[in-house]
Amino acid sequence: MRLANQALILLSPLILVRLLSVAQFGRYREFLLYVGLLSALAAFGINNSLLYFVPARPQQTWQFVRQASALVAINSIAGAVLLFTLDTLSGGALIGEFLIPVCVYVLLFVNVDFWEFLWLGLRRPGAVFAYSGARALARMTVVVVAASLARDVDTIILALIALEATRLAVSLYAWRRLARGQEGASGSSWREHLRFCAPVGIATVLLTLNKSLGGLFIAKWLGPVALALYVIGTYAEPLVTILRNSISDALLPEMAASEERTGSGALEMWRRTTVLSALFLLPAVVLLFRFAEPIVTLLFSDEYLPAALVMQVFVLALVRECFDFGVVLRALNRTTPIVTGSIVAIAVNVGLLTLLVPSFGIVGAAAAFVVARFVDGAYLGWRTLRLHDVGLRELASWGDLGRVVVATATACVPVYAFDWYRTFGLAGLAAALFLFAVSFALCLLALRLPEAVRAFRRLLQPLGVRT
Repeated sequence: MRLANQALILLSPLILVRLLSVAQFGRYREFLLYVGLLSALAAFGINNSLLYFVPARPQQTWQFVRQASALVAINSIAGAVLLFTLDTLSGGALIGEFLIPVCVYVLLFVNVDFWEFLWLGLRRPGAVFAYSGARALARMTVVVVAASLARDVDTIILALIALEATRLAVSLYAWRRLARGQEGASGSSWREHLRFCAPVGIATVLLTLNKSLGGLFIAKWLGPVALALYVIGTYAEPLVTILRNSISDALLPEMAASEERTGSGALEMWRRTTVLSALFLLPAVVLLFRFAEPIVTLLFSDEYLPAALVMQVFVLALVRECFDFGVVLRALNRTTPIVTGSIVAIAVNVGLLTLLVPSFGIVGAAAAFVVARFVDGAYLGWRTLRLHDVGLRELASWGDLGRVVVATATACVPVYAFDWYRTFGLAGLAAALFLFAVSFALCLLALRLPEAVRAFRRLLQPLGVRT
């Protein structure tokens, strides 16, 4: 469902790199970098709690919505004031010229933005698709139009602020209309809500900080041009949001409800999500690594060619992202390990960035992030084993994951054995991708991976073919 919506977000850099210079694109991404950090602090994962509370206690839905909105409002104002104070005391060393725009934009962006989580909790995917798709399309349109007309980052920022101010006004009106007469049962606990949100929010902030550390180091040490190259090199990162997080967010209400009813079932659901994530992410790893140079030059122009090596390093992190330990821990309402894991990852990331960025630049920043993510994954995996009291063998569906690995490795043979792009150009690249897809699908069927067999039967069923 979120695939189409996130695809719109992926399109905007493809257009902006052709409308802005490398330095201007770097400045724009620096603004978004600060926005992402302050947004994580301001939102604090509070609205995400609706994925747990709404399906678990549907009679108190609007009570939890009101509590979540109040908490976000208080937290976002406090975060903006804190950032303004720290940046002023540091003489602009933290944010500098973007301070006021970042604070204003984030306050508009995060408040009264509970709709996607509410509708997911109510199992209304159509509403989520309409809202998130319209919002992504509006944001991309505003950015592209402003860049086309002004070719100036400041104009783009002002246009985004105007868009979010409009969204906030419409959301307030819609909330007032929809919640009228639907107050539902009261009595939900603020203390319980805070107890759930606090570790999730801290983990979200720490995870965002960990993802943004490389960009922060580069922006402060190497400047906007290097940041622009790093952003393009890490272009694969939204694949995690598009593929793995979409699966996890959709299943979290079911997992939470299962734990509430039976006290079990979340781990078994999670095992299948890891297989689904691997089905999408492992092929992405091998293809992006193999064709990093043509992908960068074709999509972003030759000016961004140095980003290809960054992409080859960064995609290794997608292997770790097949295992979203956070969702199974949240379903159990055991979120403290997520916080601890993020702290460990940040410590590793900062140490490696300090060592690698001065010598290896943007490539060193990508390598530091990859290592930190694997360290975080190892810790969360260990904590998941302890909480469920199972052995490593029972943690995941290793047999099915092995089938995905074998299918991926087999499909790689013809793709890596011949230089398709240098020999045949764009047609060769298309042929290699098609050959990989066909080989991968056939291998999955030959190995009888359950997800592949079910998908194959659904494809043949409308044709009247018996399987």
